[in-house]
Amino acid sequence: MTIASSSPSAAPAAESLQVARKRPNVVVIMTDDARTDDLRWMPNTWRLIGGQGARFANSFAPYPLCCPARASFLDGQYTHNHGVWSTRDPFGFQAFNDRKTLPVWLRRAGYNTLFVGKYLNGYGRQPTYSGQRRSVRYVPPGWTQWHAAVDGGVSHSSPLFGKTYRYRDMTLNVNGRLQPHQGAYSTNVLGRQSRFMIRQYSKKSRPFFMWASYVAPHAGLPIERDDPRPVRRNDGATTHILTPAVTPGVRGYFNSRIRRPAGLPTEQDVSDKPPFMQQPRINRRERAAMLEGARQRAESLRLVDQQVAKTIKTLRATGELSNTIVMFTSDNGYFQGEHRFRQGKLTPYEPALRVPLLMRGPGIPNGVVRHAPFTSIDFAPTILAAAGAHRPRSIDGQALLREARHGGVGWHRPVLTEALYVPKSRGGNPENWRSSTGLRVPGMFYTEHSTGDVELYNLRRDPQEDHNVAGERAYADRQKRLARILDDLRNCSGKSCRRSLSSW
Repeated sequence: MTIASSSPSAAPAAESLQVARKRPNVVVIMTDDARTDDLRWMPNTWRLIGGQGARFANSFAPYPLCCPARASFLDGQYTHNHGVWSTRDPFGFQAFNDRKTLPVWLRRAGYNTLFVGKYLNGYGRQPTYSGQRRSVRYVPPGWTQWHAAVDGGVSHSSPLFGKTYRYRDMTLNVNGRLQPHQGAYSTNVLGRQSRFMIRQYSKKSRPFFMWASYVAPHAGLPIERDDPRPVRRNDGATTHILTPAVTPGVRGYFNSRIRRPAGLPTEQDVSDKPPFMQQPRINRRERAAMLEGARQRAESLRLVDQQVAKTIKTLRATGELSNTIVMFTSDNGYFQGEHRFRQGKLTPYEPALRVPLLMRGPGIPNGVVRHAPFTSIDFAPTILAAAGAHRPRSIDGQALLREARHGGVGWHRPVLTEALYVPKSRGGNPENWRSSTGLRVPGMFYTEHSTGDVELYNLRRDPQEDHNVAGERAYADRQKRLARILDDLRNCSGKSCRRSLSSW
């Protein structure tokens, strides 16, 4: 495999290479739509990263949707600050200012920056933030190596038409040149390319940052013979459970181990939920389709788990493992039947908000659990802290490297949650029509919807969020305090987003 060299104009500022080389490499392995409990299907990942480092027990995607969460990963900001509200036009890739991001800051600090896999939804199809009409060959600022899946942008008849969610037909933009992978399973392609880059850049004098972004377990093509077919709901509507594509070697691997989706049995009474969550009971045919979907998701993650093991092996073989921070996570969680929500994310309940986060590296003890909340906006400041790089004032998140290494911080700040349902056409400022904003604090979740509905859950007594206690006398004081905190945080920026709970 040949990797094209980057443009000389993108070279970082000169600094002492001897000093730069003492800083750790950082490798982030990200999945798409993986739940926290999906780690049970990934023994290599659990053993080689979690067992050799820290597990963050309270890791969240404050906006549980692919593109907004990934934008937060890159710039350390809540959605109301970076403006990437959705995956659909006019949001997605085109709404993201990619000149103020983690790779840009790391390049300035003397790092080589490597990307492979899924980027932001709409990349390759939408125009750029700066106004460039076509993005199919566009390389965002800050990246030394750029191997990104593109969403179309070429003729349907072209071998380069392969898209991000085509598991056997992914086209990559490799430093501005399109590279087809027809017939090759994308998880294996991305794994091979990430390991090749590790071998290449382990020889360099500068440390490297790599973001390896896998598609699994997100639904995708091709349609396979065992995929669930659409089935009729009790109210006459149709449920069509979407699944990832998998390779023959893992098909059926979890059939004997997974007997029901993780979210079943589900909530019996949803009358205390907002109208959009009041769905009919899940019938037998739906449960069968959901079961097949759960199995295929696990199968796709088993394939990622194999690539994780190979990545760790490559880091060890190149002598880089002891000086590399390795993080495993997901962009957001996913429903598997909770609250009668058959599939999907976006709504701010625990299955969608919670994501896995494992971290190993220099100074991080083996097999520890950390309880401080770690969210999408905390990756950029944490990685910048590891690199000894300057943290811009625009960042909303908090550096948690010290917490990973030493613990003891605990849960001292509220986590703001945001969600937005984007209709096909609607004018005005999207900040004025967020469908819900909420707070996740120790043991409690509070949210306000644009419909006027309010939800409050005592997660210590009701971890499944089945009983909405908003409006109950016993919770009146707590509800009032959380409403006050939410009013202060809903449009926070920078340092004000990191205020301690004790300040209210």
